[in-house]
Amino acid sequence: MNKKNIVHIGTFGQPQGLKGEIKIIMFISSFESFKKLQLYLKEDGKTEWHFVKFRHVGNKLIAMLEDCQDRDSALTLKGKKIYSSRKNFPKTKSHEYYVIDLIGCKVKNIENQNLGVVVNIQNFGASDLMEVKNNFQKIFYIPMNDGNVVNVDTRKKMIIVNPMAGVLE
Repeated sequence: MNKKNIVHIGTFGQPQGLKGEIKIIMFISSFESFKKLQLYLKEDGKTEWHFVKFRHVGNKLIAMLEDCQDRDSALTLKGKKIYSSRKNFPKTKSHEYYVIDLIGCKVKNIENQNLGVVVNIQNFGASDLMEVKNNFQKIFYIPMNDGNVVNVDTRKKMIIVNPMAGVLE
């Protein structure tokens, strides 16, 4: 399966208890959304993770896998990524994007000057920020709002911005 057809939805964290349960760091909006996916893939996009149960404790997701019966087995999973097929996700509406579609996009200003490439989307509490790396390997952030982002073309992997004063300095 092509990497573009799978979406990183979570990463295994620390084991929880002694019976093989493990925490999952979710990269999806909610526990319910994660559970609804029903198809969980390893990084190769072919091999499936088979979960026996999920439970939601506070803001943490705890899971148990079919072949994971003790803490030592769970510990071997720490840091491994969980993916799902892109076709399991709903279509996006206008001005909505999946992070995977934005990463790797070239960023240019309205004068067509190359500013860099999107390496990640961050949110430190106020709003989503495009993390952009320029040709000098310097990282800067552009707020993802109508005032800064002029056009996003995920097919052409191009984002046009008009960043507010101070963003690029």
